[in-house]
Amino acid sequence: MAYQNVSTPRIYLNIPEWLASTGTTIDPVFRTLPVSASTVTEPPDISAVTLTNPYIALLGHTETDSITLEGASVQGGGIINGDFSNGVVAGFSIAKLDVAPTAITTTNNVGSILIGTFYDFPHSPDLNLSLSYEYGGIKETTTKGGATLTNQFYNKPPAWGSLGAWELGGEPKYAKLGRRVWDLSFSYISDSSVFPDNAGLVNETDADTNLTLLEDDSFQRVITLTNGGQLPFIFQPDGTQDSDGNYNNAKPDSFAIAKFDMNSFSFEQVAKNIYNIKLKIREVW
Repeated sequence: MAYQNVSTPRIYLNIPEWLASTGTTIDPVFRTLPVSASTVTEPPDISAVTLTNPYIALLGHTETDSITLEGASVQGGGIINGDFSNGVVAGFSIAKLDVAPTAITTTNNVGSILIGTFYDFPHSPDLNLSLSYEYGGIKETTTKGGATLTNQFYNKPPAWGSLGAWELGGEPKYAKLGRRVWDLSFSYISDSSVFPDNAGLVNETDADTNLTLLEDDSFQRVITLTNGGQLPFIFQPDGTQDSDGNYNNAKPDSFAIAKFDMNSFSFEQVAKNIYNIKLKIREVW
């Protein structure tokens, strides 16, 4: 993806963090934020949610060839810096898996570990999308003498250890500035991509085979697993695979930890079983 273009977006949902919001105790390393050096522990049981597209993300690590997963295998060579069998570079790693891992082994500490499922939007957003950069952490005041004083409280995400956020490699570089905000509209999305077969958590009878809210790969499940926008997720503006099903087009600057910046979600029906959706996604740290 070039020039921060939005193609077919992807949202990576952190299931342990959602479980924590329901009362389950998890180790802090399995929370999305903050990304600060933590010891890796055994992953929590996330079997309550069907992982349609299982993945793992390790943020702020300093590993090179010492990431080992038990009970799970990387698919398609990893999404970015995620081919654990051939070694990785320091920074962050994201890989699609066949199933959730039962154990994770690293040599050094890791900032955050996300495990869960990702949701791919069925197609690209409308052309009237916008991407803006906020610089609200920079404040200017004018003195009585007319001089301009500038205070910079923040202008970019905090560093992940010795590297900037979303940087790869052993040497620190200059991380990008500003807080990104995406305003997206999606037209003509089928109801099956928006709503599950059964919006409940369980089927009413043993004979009912409808997919429930936590099983169906729907946008309503995305809303649920972010607690209606309360919990952060990883946003990738372009989650497109290549013709072989691999994820070789991902670039470090295309990822963001984000939240839905909305008080409500509305779905406008424009035809039978067809809906339009508007979303505002804001980078957080």
